[in-house]
Amino acid sequence: MTAFFKKDIIVNRSCDKLLSELSALTIISCDRTNYGKKGEFRGNVWHNGFSIALNTYYWNSFESQAVGYIEPLGDNKCTVHLSIGPHPLVMILMCVWNIGLLVALIAVSISTFSDGISKGITSMLLFMPFIAADVLFLRFALYSNYKKLKARMLGLLE
Repeated sequence: MTAFFKKDIIVNRSCDKLLSELSALTIISCDRTNYGKKGEFRGNVWHNGFSIALNTYYWNSFESQAVGYIEPLGDNKCTVHLSIGPHPLVMILMCVWNIGLLVALIAVSISTFSDGISKGITSMLLFMPFIAADVLFLRFALYSNYKKLKARMLGLLE
């Protein structure tokens, strides 16, 4: 997992209590009929950890996931090794997209400046929707979801 946020958190609850709370808030990820319904999270909780995402009303492939591994620290405490970030394939796709966009923009810029700006400015303007879509995906699909999930997970664990 590509993690934007990694932290080890000591929680003042037992492992079983923490996992049962998370399990009560989580629906299984393959239940596609309950987007935004029933549970606050969508994913899986197992005996020593979890992998969850926010349960939104829509499918978001850019969504961040919270993955945590839990270790007991006595009777009423546990350590959660928390990582929050998007799926690695999403990051690979975004890197390839941005590199391709940059290479195409450089190629068009070189031809634009060699032919004169007045002739090539229309070809430069063709990239504006792609750049705007890139910014919107990064801002709304990836970053805002990450902030919400991080705030909610820190609220649950601390």
